[in-house]
Amino acid sequence: MNAALGLQRPPALGRAFDRIRAIRAADADAAEEALMEVLRPVIDSAWPEIAWRSGVLTATGYPVELAWASRDVAVRWTCEVAGPEVPEADRLMLARQAAGVAGSQLDLRRWSQLQHGQRLRWGAWLGLRQLDGSRRAKVYLELPSGEVAPGPWSEAGSELASRVVGLTWRMAGVNDDGSVELYARVPDLTWSELAAAARLVGHEDRLADLVSNLVAQDRLAGAALPRPSGLSLVLAPSGTPMALTWFAIAKSVWTDDAAVRAAVLRTTALVVHRSGSSDLYRTLSSGPDDGRWRHGMVGAGIDRAGGTWLQVGLRPT
Repeated sequence: MNAALGLQRPPALGRAFDRIRAIRAADADAAEEALMEVLRPVIDSAWPEIAWRSGVLTATGYPVELAWASRDVAVRWTCEVAGPEVPEADRLMLARQAAGVAGSQLDLRRWSQLQHGQRLRWGAWLGLRQLDGSRRAKVYLELPSGEVAPGPWSEAGSELASRVVGLTWRMAGVNDDGSVELYARVPDLTWSELAAAARLVGHEDRLADLVSNLVAQDRLAGAALPRPSGLSLVLAPSGTPMALTWFAIAKSVWTDDAAVRAAVLRTTALVVHRSGSSDLYRTLSSGPDDGRWRHGMVGAGIDRAGGTWLQVGLRPT
């Protein structure tokens, strides 16, 4: 790894990437170098005393989240693109520029109009997936009014909203291949609504069965889903629904990080996963305990082909 970048490594990030490097050396090097470049405005923030604890990406304000999905062994991260002194309204443009630094170009013109003149809580983040030398970028942007930008994704988004009571769109993820992922909060999601949502991608009960196993609740006995729950819908550039994910904040479901880890590892036996993906999750979730939650969002998904997976966001430790 570039020695100059190594001198700047924040301790928690450095430890996390060193663990990843032990099993995914090349991808860890490439992902960390890209992250350090994108994170430079945070490292050089005019407010260094709060730059590492002021964001909303993680529960502690840390400006980076690492992520894992059982279907591959990609090294994933999401990060803030500016220090806390930068207005939230400027962050979507900065995220787009940061995606360019990471080697991707994204068209965000339709989406930027939804933030214009609105009060924002966080604005935008940049995500990256590094796998076998290939890199993909994704800009996450806040939807302050709960609206979805007009386009090919509008019809499917409206259809999902019609099937789930109280669904509110919270953010969108714009991928560099033209696909879009819409993220919603649902205050009181029912099992029947989860099944109805999954029918958008051609399935009904498989996702509910997977979620039931993950959260250890017998849906047939009437146990409630965690409140609130979240749903995300992946749409192809044409607007065709391609995948649906259920997710929840870990601390709203489990007692501690150890309980989350046990549930995730137990449930990996039920999903499609690439060899080595469980080892990557163990690596990401095995950092030193600092007394605060490491796990953020935990999710389960299903795609149009019937493939299922688990996904987890983790604060570096």
